[in-house]
Amino acid sequence: MLRRWCVGAALLLRTNRMEASPCERLADLKLERVTIVASGVVPAGELKLPVPVRSASPELFDDFKRLAAFCRVQTIARPTAGSEIAIETWLPLTDWNGRYLGVGNGGYAGSVNYHRLGESLLAGYAVSSTDTGHRGGARDATWAAGDSVKQIDFDYRAVHEAAVVSKALIRAFYGRSERASYFSSCSNGGRQGLMEAERYPGDYDGIFAGAPALNLGFTARVSGNFDAFAQRGGKIIVYHGMNDAPAGSIALYEKLLRDMGEERVRDFFQLYLIPGMGHCGSGTEPNDIGQWVRPNADRQHSLLKALESWVEAGRRPRGVIATRFVIDGDATSGEARTRVLCPYSSVCAAKGCVRPVVKPYGRDATSISRRADGVGGAALHYQLSPPLRPRAPMASKCAGRSRGSRVPFRNLTISAFLRILR
Repeated sequence: MLRRWCVGAALLLRTNRMEASPCERLADLKLERVTIVASGVVPAGELKLPVPVRSASPELFDDFKRLAAFCRVQTIARPTAGSEIAIETWLPLTDWNGRYLGVGNGGYAGSVNYHRLGESLLAGYAVSSTDTGHRGGARDATWAAGDSVKQIDFDYRAVHEAAVVSKALIRAFYGRSERASYFSSCSNGGRQGLMEAERYPGDYDGIFAGAPALNLGFTARVSGNFDAFAQRGGKIIVYHGMNDAPAGSIALYEKLLRDMGEERVRDFFQLYLIPGMGHCGSGTEPNDIGQWVRPNADRQHSLLKALESWVEAGRRPRGVIATRFVIDGDATSGEARTRVLCPYSSVCAAKGCVRPVVKPYGRDATSISRRADGVGGAALHYQLSPPLRPRAPMASKCAGRSRGSRVPFRNLTISAFLRILR
């Protein structure tokens, strides 16, 4: 009798497992030093979060009712004694774009970034976020006192674990690997992306890092050693608001030029300085460049999509159209103004963004002296050869569309050209 009961129970268990969805079956996946806490399908518009997630900033996604059904997997990674790294991986059930996107954290982290998870899922990505190994507020660093394990988890290990775990879940769920992997975030998240490129060059194919907090870290800081990442074909785009003390990002770029040479740097790294932008976004000038992930974005208006094109098709970005919405950060409010932005060390000309010829400072009318806030008095001097003579239609492309204004470009001096760009 007991034997019959055991056989029946085993058959019932097997039947239930066979009826389980592919998402639920992820709970049986064996990953080294990883516990799968929960795995299940979230019906469309029915996501339940541990705490309400609302934002007063319109650019931050919080309309979770818009999300289609997806597979939500919650895991805990314990790569070493004392580690307890919470990770969430969200997998689209339909319309997956084939890409994996890792998203980062602001401040000292301490929680999963649901804003970034939501916007990325809505745009079709398989996406992950981690609390970086501790629980707490973004301004709270008391957890780090005397705990070297949690310090290392925060500095770089947690984001790496999130990538490893999420890629394994993607393979198990879809039966294939992602076609390309990206990391996108700002501030501490920008630092996280650059640390990934340095320490784990195989985790991501492209890094989109905003206003990286280069000196934030307990045991390790960004050094700029991207040789292995560049060698395997990885690409990095860094952006920084000019109203957000961009000296560190400029110094990093200049260091790369010294260490690797201009041609090699151009093959994998771009820096964009955004006039009038504050920390990660906002400002009175056009500042939306794709740092907020939206469905149907294109590479002309989104540096994240331009990064994808660079990685997957070999098209190096030549600039981006920045947008200022009527309500700053709210794409539904309508477009107020646009401006073309060029990669750092390029300038906007009749044929788009061009590379200037570096020369010592001179009195020539075609010399450019550009001073970035907080650079400590250093200035960059360029000469354009031949002198710029853009055609009138380029006024809207290079100066930014300022409705109702027209600026003649015939015999345009460099100083006048720079005034238009401000």
